Amino acid sequence: MRKYFVLVIISVLSFSAFAQQPKQVQLVSSQLLKGLQQKGLVRIIRPIFSHDGSTLAADSANFNQSQNTFDAFGNVVITQSNGTTVYSELLNYNGNNKLAILTRNVRLIDGDATLSTDFLTYNMGTKVGSYTGGGKIVNGQNTVTSKRGYYFANSRDAFFRNNVIVTSPEALIKSDTLRYNTTSKIAFFYGPTNIYGKDDTLYTENGQYNTSNDQARFGKKNLYTQGSKSLKGDSLFYDRRAGYGRAIKNITFLDAAQKITFKGDMGVYRKDDQSIVATKNAYVIITTESDSSKVDSIYMTADTLFSKVVLKSLVTPYRKDELKKDTELDEPEPKTSPEDAVNAAYSDKKELVKAAPAKSARLNRKDKKAIEEKQEDEIILKDSVKTNPEPDSLIILQPKPDVIKAKTDTVKPKLTKREARKQAAEKVTEKPVVLLKDSLDQDTAKVRIVMAYHRAKIFKSDLQAKSDSMFFSYGDSTVRCYINPMFWTQGSQLSGDTVYLQLKNKKLDNMLLQHNSFIVNTEENDSLHFNQVRGKVITGFFKESRLDRLFVDGNAESIYYVKEKDEYSGMNRMVSSRIKVLFEKNKLSDIISIKKPEGTYYPVDKIPVDEDILKGFIWKPKDRPKSMEEIIPSFNKAARVLKPKLPAKPLAKKTEVKKAANEKKN
Repeated sequence: MRKYFVLVIISVLSFSAFAQQPKQVQLVSSQLLKGLQQKGLVRIIRPIFSHDGSTLAADSANFNQSQNTFDAFGNVVITQSNGTTVYSELLNYNGNNKLAILTRNVRLIDGDATLSTDFLTYNMGTKVGSYTGGGKIVNGQNTVTSKRGYYFANSRDAFFRNNVIVTSPEALIKSDTLRYNTTSKIAFFYGPTNIYGKDDTLYTENGQYNTSNDQARFGKKNLYTQGSKSLKGDSLFYDRRAGYGRAIKNITFLDAAQKITFKGDMGVYRKDDQSIVATKNAYVIITTESDSSKVDSIYMTADTLFSKVVLKSLVTPYRKDELKKDTELDEPEPKTSPEDAVNAAYSDKKELVKAAPAKSARLNRKDKKAIEEKQEDEIILKDSVKTNPEPDSLIILQPKPDVIKAKTDTVKPKLTKREARKQAAEKVTEKPVVLLKDSLDQDTAKVRIVMAYHRAKIFKSDLQAKSDSMFFSYGDSTVRCYINPMFWTQGSQLSGDTVYLQLKNKKLDNMLLQHNSFIVNTEENDSLHFNQVRGKVITGFFKESRLDRLFVDGNAESIYYVKEKDEYSGMNRMVSSRIKVLFEKNKLSDIISIKKPEGTYYPVDKIPVDEDILKGFIWKPKDRPKSMEEIIPSFNKAARVLKPKLPAKPLAKKTEVKKAANEKKN
């Protein structure tokens, strides 16, 4: 039995050895055979060999039948059953391992793909070829070159290493490690890779690019660049033909020319209008300066941020339809300049001034004189508002009651019309809020705009804001805030139906509050005494990015608490057609009433009920953003993660609890 088992094993091993024996290379045809001095070699002219379904031909060959090898010379052609064809000048073939070493002008043709090199090692069994001295693959309109390469004919995949360059009609790709499929024409990247388009560049360290439809998907250190603009994210998709890009997680869009940065967890970019939509923890950084040496950027956040490039001529300094409501004009908007449109907001009598001369001819002398005087007053008021001069008479809302009486009894000499005009022209202190000069360039110039939708907030070290939506344009460097806007700065809360905040030379320059404008000011930790100013329009001016003065126009009212020796002594309540509010040392320092003021002073202990609050008063200090991390959810989340946990307090022992209870009873 044992002998029988040994014979079976020997038989199996012998059959396996016979089965694994390589097939012999067969000489199918030739023109001439010659024997050589070297033992076992035969010189063959015009040989055609056959081996395992493949045909090998050449001008001549030295065939060693016993070793199952041969060397072929001149016009070498290998044809495989799957259609793959290989050409070269020299060939060394080993039939035992089906390994072909081809030299000089090597070309491997597989369908529409052609691999060219000077030295190729090709396994005819696995149909895998490799080169180490440089080569290229031409696949339709695409060409891939590299120093080292591997080609798999079964899957039609090619792997390339070192100085890989892919040239296609739409892009040039440079990579360190790349896989290319000649059927799908998709390139896969496994190292630092740059894709150069006609005017943009893509960078990644892991991803793929379809050369047929110019779509790219990246997954590591991704960056898209177009001129001064760039987009990056943890995951990036880009369709070059559609000019569409999508980034997910930790996205950053940068416009270096406009000095604006978008961030968020999801973003979409379109090349045609250079637009970006950012959502999920989205915020934008607008670079500003508080002084010549310190950068103090504005952080704006909202549920959705949108930005694109538009013609500068489409951006106006302020909304003209809103200004028209203020002036209640029946005539069309003036077409002279943006300055006239803004100044029109402060003139309620424009129609009267134009129409009065035609009507005055039908009036008696007394009425005619009254109208002319009224016209003169309106012209002076219009000129004074246009230039914001210091008025003829001021009432400072700080004096004691006896001082106020003395002021009302004072009679000033009457000025002639000419003197009044001259005095108004000489006392110019401010310029009207208009579109910045540097934004009034060619209509064809393009600028970037930013729109923030829903729960929009702003944080700057010395100014914070919130509203439902915001709009920012680099054409006039103005932030427009709509639907319940509210600002906080220097101990003051400012609100209105619409608020405009304008920058100049990267610094806060002026602001405009339209409709139901209101200012509330109080000292720190004081929730009883609120300085208040309300009116139709409030214009503010900044100095070194800090609020310096405000002008309140249209049904202006104010409440101001007078302080003496760090204690409140009384309250001034004032009504005027115009009020000026001054700030000093980052605090409200003075409220001045201009043009026909009516004021009442109350000692602090005799202020009537409800007289210390103006109509429309609102105070919301809890809505004020406290920090950049508070308005940016991703920063806030990171801050909570990094915040160290306090150790839990040890539980008191039962004996200590009983002892404390007994002491309490005693």
